[in-house]
Amino acid sequence: MDLWPTLEKIEVLRAHVFRYSKVKRQSPLSKKIGDFDIVQCLNWVNIIAITPEEKIVLIKQYRHGSNSITTEIPGGAVNHQEDMLLAAQRELQEETGYTSKNWMSLGKVEVNPAFMTNHCETFLAIDAMRTHDQNLDPFEEIEVFLEDKNDINLLIRRGEITHSLVIAAFYLYLEL
Repeated sequence: MDLWPTLEKIEVLRAHVFRYSKVKRQSPLSKKIGDFDIVQCLNWVNIIAITPEEKIVLIKQYRHGSNSITTEIPGGAVNHQEDMLLAAQRELQEETGYTSKNWMSLGKVEVNPAFMTNHCETFLAIDAMRTHDQNLDPFEEIEVFLEDKNDINLLIRRGEITHSLVIAAFYLYLEL
């Protein structure tokens, strides 16, 4: 199977967190030409931070897209040209006040390759400790709490954790 060549690309909208483009691509097999919607977003990092007491650092925050309060792990957008690990370390400290000296990448997932260009990399922060105050963005309101790592599956099954990228992160963690 081959990639479909792009015949035309028109940027329709440039917003704060994404760019929306229409592209015209041609199937190399059938030669059919179609119009497709592409959303270009910044890459993302998620962090599973585990304390020395084997607790996972979780957060609750309001999400505008779903108009709901969600339970998640710390995470955020990666600035242009920013190293993924440095972004993860920055997001953990800003959102929760926790830091760690023991980090590893658990892997990457494509957010939605049907029409989005970005990916999300999950990092594991072991022996995370609260060393700072939160340093939130102007419109962030985040509640930090700890949960026993053995209860994460239950939180997912009960529908308390519903964010797909968070569930994917825990899948990568549980497969260690």
